[in-house]
Amino acid sequence: MEMEPRDTIAACATASGAGGVAIVRLSGPAALAVAAAVTGRAVTAWPERRLVRVRLRDAAGGRLDDGLGVAMRGPRSFTGEDVVELHVHGGAVNVGAVLGVVVAAGARLAEPGEFTRRALAAGKLSVAEAEALLAVVTAPSTRAWALAQQQLGGALARAVRGLRSRASGVLATLDAMLDFPDDGLAPADRDALIAELAAVSAGAAALERSFAAARALGDGLVVALVGAVNAGKSSLLNALVGEERVLVSEEPGTTRDYVEVRTIWDGVAVTVVDTAGERAAAAGLEERGIALGRRRAARADVVVRVVGPDDGVEGGGEVVGGEARGEAVGDELRVASKVDLGWGPGPALLPTSAVTGAGVAELRRAIVARVGLAEDVEAGSAVLLTERQRAAAATARAAADAGAGALRAGRPLELAALDVRAAATALAALEGESVGEEILDELFARFCIGK
Repeated sequence: MEMEPRDTIAACATASGAGGVAIVRLSGPAALAVAAAVTGRAVTAWPERRLVRVRLRDAAGGRLDDGLGVAMRGPRSFTGEDVVELHVHGGAVNVGAVLGVVVAAGARLAEPGEFTRRALAAGKLSVAEAEALLAVVTAPSTRAWALAQQQLGGALARAVRGLRSRASGVLATLDAMLDFPDDGLAPADRDALIAELAAVSAGAAALERSFAAARALGDGLVVALVGAVNAGKSSLLNALVGEERVLVSEEPGTTRDYVEVRTIWDGVAVTVVDTAGERAAAAGLEERGIALGRRRAARADVVVRVVGPDDGVEGGGEVVGGEARGEAVGDELRVASKVDLGWGPGPALLPTSAVTGAGVAELRRAIVARVGLAEDVEAGSAVLLTERQRAAAATARAAADAGAGALRAGRPLELAALDVRAAATALAALEGESVGEEILDELFARFCIGK
């Protein structure tokens, strides 16, 4: 893509605050001229990709700082433009002074993500790679970082290219049949096209499912414990996080509001939410606390319904809020608490004891498995990192299924071709082609200024 002339931008590319070294980055047509103005080193005296010592001076010629500089002329740079990095001493005041003279010499302060956005415009990386880059620099854990690095290294691009190739092959065959309708479509050829579309659908569906694991690693996992009063939720929370964080009492209704506790399980940031116990006789403040807990549980990634010995072996018993106490609602994970008391839960319940620790490790593993993190998702697999990518994969899956259905039902080939073309378009969008400015604005607004 040919880039239009634009401003020269500047920003600190390293973390703010005290530090030994900070990097002030320049990019744009006047990057070398600005660097020459603030260092006194002529534009022609900047060797390519070699660190040189520089002395920075203010507008009056007074000493500002000593450091190093490196020039990376376009198009062989991250942004595709001329880039200069000034390696100066760290500290907010010193960096601010350097940025001040750089701006006075003709640069302007960069917007969030503007360096990466220029790299995208120069064809140096795709939208999907930009999303992976953001995931790398914002990763909250080593597992999230490893996963993002895999996608930045091309794992997702390779998987999507394979699916696009198969969809394009089907589309080419259908277009050829439409151009030469007299040849007809033999049953064997129709079956082969249906099989190809099934493979595209399966691949897109696998990518779609991977988003839950990536989001859990990147954003953390929220687990809500729900159940009747005195079912053992608070005790189980303490056991899950490995320390007493919630008060436990035999008195019903001790937890009047939901309580959140943050912890780490196998490199995954987890927030465990203890909700107020449910009972039909609740009123006033307790009833409001139960309602708050239900709303918080509705936003959780995993809901664990805790069933105590008073709820019955299979969770039957008193009806609370229209639901039998202890019965699973939706995709809840059901566990039995207090099994150290000798009661026998049925096979549908995972037995646990906060006293003996029985079943606690198994419960942690079951919770993590619910979001696809039971296996090492960082091991080279293609994974979706953003909701935009997940939506594109879902569209591709649905369109591939529709195309296969049209072929299977013997509908006109024009209809099947429309569906397959929609699948191919969605896969292209998954890689980041034809993404609108509004989506790009939202993406790059999440970057730091210097990236």
